[in-house]
Amino acid sequence: MSSMNSLPRIAEPVQRWKRFGEKQLFLPNHVVALLRPKPKQSPHLATFAVPLQFNKLDLRDYLHHAYGVETTAIRSFINQPKPERKNKTGPWYRPRAQKMMIAELVKPFVWPEPVKDEEALKPWDHAMYQKLQKDRRAQEKKQKDPKKVPLRNKFAVPDDVKSVSQQARELLRKAKGLKVKEKGLKVEGKEEGEKGEVKDE
Repeated sequence: MSSMNSLPRIAEPVQRWKRFGEKQLFLPNHVVALLRPKPKQSPHLATFAVPLQFNKLDLRDYLHHAYGVETTAIRSFINQPKPERKNKTGPWYRPRAQKMMIAELVKPFVWPEPVKDEEALKPWDHAMYQKLQKDRRAQEKKQKDPKKVPLRNKFAVPDDVKSVSQQARELLRKAKGLKVKEKGLKVEGKEEGEKGEVKDE
């Protein structure tokens, strides 16, 4: 018995008491985005773009209750964009700031490699997405420099607009060929300035 008592006891794991928020949100109006990490970033770190009113406790509660993700620490910072000027002649202004948070995860998370095969992305209309992104960038580039914006008569006419204009011309030709019978009206007045009577011919 004495030998058993002399053996060192194994320390039981200490369970830290964690305090979580008690406020329930059923229809949240905020957006929390998980961003792709940098090439040499540790898999135990996850970067999130959060609203400006978010704090560290909000993100910890959100990850725990929504996804069951445990975190050990959270760091936050705000990215202040550079001042910009509208149309190169307008007043200077600073765009809206963006708040970022880096959470240290208990379990690592490795991002999957991006899909580069165009055939595999067809079910998700990747070609349409690329076209929309290209048009959006071109539109933003035109808006930044108003001198390069072409006149309205120099824009290329889309095919659907051409077909509509052709249909309108055909309707006008048919309308000219029809004989529209209008009922003639004759106004008879006694003198100038007096009300006359309208009679049918």
